[in-house]
This record gives sequence, structure tokens and C-alpha cells, in this order.
Amino acid sequence: MQGEGKKLKPIRYGPFKIIKQVGNNAFQLDLPSYMQMYSVVNVENLRLYEPSLIVDSETDVQLPSIEDFSPEFLDELKEDTILDRRTRTSRRGNVDYVRVGLKGSKPSKAKWIEVEQVRRLYPHLLNR
Repeated sequence: MQGEGKKLKPIRYGPFKIIKQVGNNAFQLDLPSYMQMYSVVNVENLRLYEPSLIVDSETDVQLPSIEDFSPEFLDELKEDTILDRRTRTSRRGNVDYVRVGLKGSKPSKAKWIEVEQVRRLYPHLLNR
């Protein structure tokens, strides 16, 4: 095996709907048929689904969302703007993120970026 890491990274799939509890430590999930695997999973193998707040634009391929077809989201942004704010709790404590939409892009393509990074990259957004 070549590369930086010698161990395989764990792969997570989902989110999946829980159909029912089976015993004290297992759940039956609503898995798609193409996965061809047993749908009862031990609770130790489940993680709470938390959507990513940071998206790497180099590796991220985004399909059009339903918002892309809504009339209010068809127009490109006229200027760089902050569309939303969130605070995420992590091991580092509370981390503030803002959803930044860049001039010339659609609002649905805005990215979540840490506030400290926004201060470095787009200081004009936080001075308003």
C-alpha cells in the first residue's frame, strides 16, 4: 500500500431511516436494495448523522439541488455575501461558521467556512 496513510479510512454511509429497534442493542435500517446487506445493525456501529459544514471544493462534486430550480435561486449573486451563520460544538469547543456566497455564483452553491478563515480570505464581509 502506498501513500501517506497505511490504514484504510473508515467509510460511512447514510443517513438511513431507522425502521424498528431489534433487541436492546440493534436497529433495523431502511437500506436500499442495491447495498445487498443485512439491514439489522448493532448500535455500536451507528453514528448520529451530522452534515458537513466544511466542503472541499476540489473534491466535492455537487448535483443540482431543488433550490437551483426555484426562481429566487436562479439569479447569480451580485456581490460576496454571508447567507447564514451557525455554531458547531466540537472538541475544540464552539466554532462559528458562516455560509459564504460569492459574487457570480448561485446562493445554493454557497460554502460553509470558519469565521476565522473568512476574516483572512474575505475581511470585507465581516466589516459590514
